[in-house]
Amino acid sequence: MRSRHSLFMAIVVLTASLFFGSVSDVRAYNRWDNGCTDCHSNFLDPNSTKPGNTWPSSKHNIHRSTMMNSLCGTCHVDDGDNPLLDFSRGEPGLPGVGCMGCHGVDPDPTTPGNKWWGAGLRLHHANSNVGLDNSNLACVDCHTDDPAPLGENAIPVYYGGTDVNIFDPCNADGSENWTSDGLGLDNDGDLDYDAADSDCEAAFFEDGFESGDTSGWDATVP
Repeated sequence: MRSRHSLFMAIVVLTASLFFGSVSDVRAYNRWDNGCTDCHSNFLDPNSTKPGNTWPSSKHNIHRSTMMNSLCGTCHVDDGDNPLLDFSRGEPGLPGVGCMGCHGVDPDPTTPGNKWWGAGLRLHHANSNVGLDNSNLACVDCHTDDPAPLGENAIPVYYGGTDVNIFDPCNADGSENWTSDGLGLDNDGDLDYDAADSDCEAAFFEDGFESGDTSGWDATVP
């Protein structure tokens, strides 16, 4: 009788483990090679089918050697792995958030571990009418609660980090220019790039000053 009870309990434990294992969080494009390559081609070649631009070397070499100065931990958990989009081992002074370190902004830093990073990237794909993926799904089918993305001038967490050669999300310094189209990123998803995005317009005051520093102004009316 005891052996039957032990066998029964073993079956219960095995069934439960299979069930709960099957309902874990599954994300369609959690790694570059799991879907991004369908439109943006292999990371080891210099061409991207969409948006149809060409890199001066392979996308991997430019990201690794030129943009990130061989800070492999910004993208990888283990060197040479298929990178996760939102997790990596990190580097000194740079958190391990993978691709989202440049291609997304945390819209709610007060909620650690939130899944809203990349909301602007998903909106960019929706506004570009990329259509459904190979499983007949759009981003919104899974990402049902994305907030409105922060403006293009919001600074991604890797920008300006130690040894990182990307600085300005509005691309006024050209530090986002790496491809033949001469455009930076569209991290807020509105399809406006660089200076063409209203978020990147200088904030002018009535007297024409940009700084907003009024410490030296005299309020006395002559």
